[in-house]
Amino acid sequence: MPTPNLMTVDAELVARMAATINCQKPEVIQDRFGIGVKTWVKIRQGQAIRYSVGARLLERLKRDQFI
Repeated sequence: MPTPNLMTVDAELVARMAATINCQKPEVIQDRFGIGVKTWVKIRQGQAIRYSVGARLLERLKRDQFI
């Protein structure tokens, strides 16, 4: 049963996100996706993140026509 207020990001989307950056520096992750490096690590590892952070990330990716 999923934990309330948490979500995971689809692995295919994570792979596409990773392909758009040239390094894992915190400032690059923040500028490109609007998330912190710790959240990025969790996403890459397939771990759940706070729903509000995930929703904001998906909205940003849509706005930037990434998805």
